[in-house]
Amino acid sequence: MTETKYDTAMIVGARPNFVKVAPLLRYFEEHNKKVLFIHTGQHWDKNMSEDIFKDIGLREPDINLNIQNKSMNVQLGTIISGLDEYINKNTTKNLFVFGDVTSTLSGAIVAKNNSIDCFHVEAGLRSNNLNMPEERNRIMVDSICDKLFTPSIDAVSNLLNENISKDKIFNVGNIMIDTLLDNYDKIISSQEKVLSQFSLNRDYFVLTLHRPNNLEDEKLSTIFNGVAEFINKYDIVIPAHPRLKTFIQENKYDTSKFKVIDPQPYIKFLSLVYNSTLCLTDSGGLQEETTYLNKKCLTLRDETERPITVDRGTNKVIGINKNIVNEINISLNTKLSNNNKIELWDGKTSQRIYEETYG
Repeated sequence: MTETKYDTAMIVGARPNFVKVAPLLRYFEEHNKKVLFIHTGQHWDKNMSEDIFKDIGLREPDINLNIQNKSMNVQLGTIISGLDEYINKNTTKNLFVFGDVTSTLSGAIVAKNNSIDCFHVEAGLRSNNLNMPEERNRIMVDSICDKLFTPSIDAVSNLLNENISKDKIFNVGNIMIDTLLDNYDKIISSQEKVLSQFSLNRDYFVLTLHRPNNLEDEKLSTIFNGVAEFINKYDIVIPAHPRLKTFIQENKYDTSKFKVIDPQPYIKFLSLVYNSTLCLTDSGGLQEETTYLNKKCLTLRDETERPITVDRGTNKVIGINKNIVNEINISLNTKLSNNNKIELWDGKTSQRIYEETYG
């Protein structure tokens, strides 16, 4: 492996990374670039890794480090040690990292320690909450990367406010929308099958939770009690992240009122979202996907690193408090504008990244 020269390397580790890398890897290889594709194994659950690869047409990685489920610090050290064998001047000219997970930070550190240029896709997002590991990862990665590819103009402003050179910043748009548009027809055509599979015969909410600070008894009880107020009229569908599923089981939560299902592959999940009346989430990517699809979203956090979704009116940050029932009612009674287009969220982000890399 170390004798082969690659044009570039791309590293992923978690579900959101897969959605971001798929169109870029495909575009580079279609333009005859040799890509070393590495999966750290940070997300090891079949539903969150293997099935999504198949779903979005992402080829098998050249290398899988298989680190699996470990603490954040152990993951960081293990990935750095594993990557050090592959990321150097003998193997690749540069490295692309994506998003804000442990694998992202690990890749950036290894690249810079081995004198390799590192490019960050989805740079500049900020929640201003340093208690979130994702926020710490974003700031550290952006501070050392050589090219920063931002999804929106607010991300550019964040980087400039941190005194990062404007010569490093390229506003290329949202690469997640590339994947969404690539699969849009499949998402729409899967509706009937998905509704039938989960016996959804009436309107429903989609609820996703995965952040550790939300998996506390008081917070989760507030969320579940709030959405349970609507079960007479709506189904509550919960594609349960392994972390949430474990917490529910260990704390013996009664979820019999809800439809708790396994994490879904990309197409099925977005088909569920597309048909939903309302999404409630602590995810970052889902805020963007609901905005593009013009679906209502309530963010169960005190802040968002995607303020553009709030500006467009599709998303509202409500935190976790006793007013959740009121916030849901307000959302249900709010009519969305059809003017939800965002600059450069057009399915051509991969092309722009390629041109900025090789142009």
